[in-house]
Amino acid sequence: MKEIESWRNGEWVPNSDIGTNLWDAHYFFGWAVFEALRTYNHVPFLLDEHIDRLYRSADLAEIKFDMSKARMKELTYEVMEHNKKFFDDDEEYRIMIFISPGYFKIYDDMGDPGPIITVNMTTTSRYAKHVAPYLEKGYTTLISSQRQIPSRFLDPKIKSCSRLHYGLADAEAARYGSGVVPILLDEHGYITESSGSNIAFIKDGKLCVPKYENILRGCTIGYIEKVARNYNIPILEDNWEVYDITSCDGIIITSTFSGLTYSYNLIYRNKTYKLTGGEQVIKNLIDGFSKGVGVDIIKQWKEWYEKKYSSKVTATKTT
Repeated sequence: MKEIESWRNGEWVPNSDIGTNLWDAHYFFGWAVFEALRTYNHVPFLLDEHIDRLYRSADLAEIKFDMSKARMKELTYEVMEHNKKFFDDDEEYRIMIFISPGYFKIYDDMGDPGPIITVNMTTTSRYAKHVAPYLEKGYTTLISSQRQIPSRFLDPKIKSCSRLHYGLADAEAARYGSGVVPILLDEHGYITESSGSNIAFIKDGKLCVPKYENILRGCTIGYIEKVARNYNIPILEDNWEVYDITSCDGIIITSTFSGLTYSYNLIYRNKTYKLTGGEQVIKNLIDGFSKGVGVDIIKQWKEWYEKKYSSKVTATKTT
């Protein structure tokens, strides 16, 4: 039976056969960089920005490969065209690009394929069960005991596959139940990010964004900052502490696949803080984001969830 195929070093490989080779440095050290992006109306969102970040990550991670940015962009569209027959018309695509330096050097007797580039895709709607149930009540956020790795040790602006600390933060959050998103502090106790999302918060009508020293520079949060400016929402960038976020009006969570979601419940030292007052600002950001990408992101997640799980999800709290 035919299935979705990935492009890997010039060949089309069924997704079921894609995996990290035992000899690959990706397998041993997590020594690989990647990008994940999605489409809106079948158009890749911020493709140039994601590819630029991919190449910067590869350079800083000492991964050398011979492919131009223009060719990588073409390849993204080729993978979409090659597999679009497997997707419904109302579906959106999630594309992932991985680049490793190749086989770990002590296994050079196994051959040398050089850098390994893989581009694959799947449905965005497969994540509906992780998003749609929280469109009304929001997520719960947790100040994790797991700290962010300081940039003086490993720069988090390199989007690498070496992410054990994120996994540990996720595991801790999972002990509190479903719909709990961790927030990692840096070594000084400042707010950084989640395990795959950027974090910001609303305070007195302002969008408060952490400084980027120890944070992956997210493409989506950058777009949302532009939306905020269009709505005349002031943006404050600073080193924010737990003290600041426990008294905020609402937390926003931004990522490639979900776009913009939010939280009105924050757990810190087993105490839950109820956040209120940021609903209008969050609504404006969601509306502006939806207009910018040409898709009602709340409606889209709800429709996917209802289609896949035959359940009704009520309207978002901010509408």
